[in-house]
Amino acid sequence: MIISRISGGLGNQMFQYAIAKAIATKNNDIFKLDISFYPKQSLRRYELNRFNIQETLANESECIALRGTENIFYKIKTKLGWNIKRPVYYKYEHHIMLFDQEIWNSSGDMYVDGFWQNENYFNNIRNELLKDFKPRNPISIKAECHLNNIKTMESVSLHIRRGDYVLDQNTNDAHGTCSINYYFQAVKYLETLLTSPHYFIFSDDIQWCKENFSFLSNKTFVDDTENAIDDLVLMKNCKHNIIANSTFSWWGAWLNENDQKIVISPVEWFQKAEWKSLNPAPASWIKL
Repeated sequence: MIISRISGGLGNQMFQYAIAKAIATKNNDIFKLDISFYPKQSLRRYELNRFNIQETLANESECIALRGTENIFYKIKTKLGWNIKRPVYYKYEHHIMLFDQEIWNSSGDMYVDGFWQNENYFNNIRNELLKDFKPRNPISIKAECHLNNIKTMESVSLHIRRGDYVLDQNTNDAHGTCSINYYFQAVKYLETLLTSPHYFIFSDDIQWCKENFSFLSNKTFVDDTENAIDDLVLMKNCKHNIIANSTFSWWGAWLNENDQKIVISPVEWFQKAEWKSLNPAPASWIKL
C-alpha cells in the first residue's frame, strides 16, 4: 500500500496524487490519500474530490503504521531539534523538483511525503491522469460560456499568481512574482507565431490585472467563474498557455491536450537564491 500525504493548494494536491498513483501502477499496488492536513488549518481546502479521481482515504492507524506518530510530543521534540526516527516505510522528498530514483525504485508499503513536482514521476500514466483530473460535476454556466469562446478562438490562457505570493512575506521571499515584463515578452514571442491570439486572463487578483494589462488588446478577464476547477478546465482547453510560477497554472498547461500547444513558463520559478536553478517546466516548454 502507498499512502501519500496531501497538503497545500490544488496544484500541490494534484502532484501528490499523481506520484501515488504512478508508484502504485508501477508496483501493481493500491494507494490511499492522507488528508489529515486540512482539518488543522483554514488557509487551504482539500479539493481533489472535485475530480473524477480514484479516492481512497487512509485512516489514522494506517498512516501511523507507515509514517510514525505525529502527536503533540513528536511536534515538541522536533521543535527542540530531536532527530526522531521514522519507520522504514516513510519516504520524504529531500530535494524539491528533482527526480528521486531511489524513491521511484522502492516497492512494498510506503508513505510518501513531499511535493513531487517533476513530471518524470507520472508521465507514463498521463492518459490515466487526463481522465482522473476531469471534474466530477459540470462546470458553471458562466465557465461554459467562456469555454465556448475558448474553443472558437486562437485562445491563450495567461495566469497571474499574486495572493499569498504578495501578501505573505515568507512566501514572497521564496517565490516572488512574475514581472509585467515577463508577460510582455511572452506575448511578444507568441505573436511572432500566432496570427490572432486572444488572451484569457486568470488570476487571484483580477483587479490588479485590469490595471496593469492595458498593453493587451484582444483579452478577456475571467472574473466570473465559481471555483478553481472552473478555471483549470478553461486553462487546459486554451490552445496555448502562458503560466506563472504556480503549480496551478502548471497543471492547466500540462493537461492541455493540444498537440500543437505552445507553453511559456518563467525561466526562474523561485526568487530564493539557492532554489533559482530549480524549475518544473518540461523540456518542450519555452522558458522566458
